[in-house]
Amino acid sequence: MTNSRKTYSPYGSVKFSNIDEYHLSFPDNIRKKLEQLRLTIREVVPESLETISYNIPTFKKIVSYAGYKNHIGLYPGAAALSIFREELTHFKTAKGTIQFPIDQPLPTHLITKIIRFRAEEARKTNLPNSPKRMKTNNDHNTQQDILLYHSKQSITDKAICDLLLNEINSGLPEAESKVWHGHPVWFIDGNPIAGYSKEKRGLRLMFWSGASFDEPALLVRGEKFKDASIFYQAVSDINTTDLQRWLKKSVEIQWDYKNIVKRKGVLERLK
Repeated sequence: MTNSRKTYSPYGSVKFSNIDEYHLSFPDNIRKKLEQLRLTIREVVPESLETISYNIPTFKKIVSYAGYKNHIGLYPGAAALSIFREELTHFKTAKGTIQFPIDQPLPTHLITKIIRFRAEEARKTNLPNSPKRMKTNNDHNTQQDILLYHSKQSITDKAICDLLLNEINSGLPEAESKVWHGHPVWFIDGNPIAGYSKEKRGLRLMFWSGASFDEPALLVRGEKFKDASIFYQAVSDINTTDLQRWLKKSVEIQWDYKNIVKRKGVLERLK
């Protein structure tokens, strides 16, 4: 094509009516990358509406992308860049934008994780009838306390904490949360369910009844009680599918820690 603005930039005079038309305006090498990106996104959020917004391809309420001469631009927002900061060190980023060079393979595994994160954000904040966390009298203050705990961590550990906060709030929508014994913990009816803390081995995610989950990845078991944990050294270590399954089990399987003092250290199973 002779029109370089049409070929390499979505912001030229050409107005696109759909994503297919947009992709067809690019040379083969760029078009193939755009199609690969489109399919990767679609596999994660097949229900999301595809459209053209601001003259670039958009999966409504999830993400936008654009083609350029030397890179593909992905626009997942600032929160995603913060969460996946460690995994994006090899790519140029700026204000919610990631640039994937045309001459390198698309990191589809990383893109999939980013889209899953954005889908969860959309489910909680944008989509109608999405479940919301039960508000408590001190909900705002306790969440601020948790964010303060995050702010005291290293960049790597803060990113892990941010993702865990997002996932736990999503998986335990009716739980109350607070900083308890120095680290974030989630409770149901006053019974501790899940929490995380910074330790020498990394960021520790603990489930108070995790030893009963029958989950091999929760390897660190309590010797006296029914807790089980996993350690993370980077955001990429976190399998959100596994995490959501564990959170579901944490509601279905509970030991009564709330009354452990009353029972002189003896645990009884609630569920």
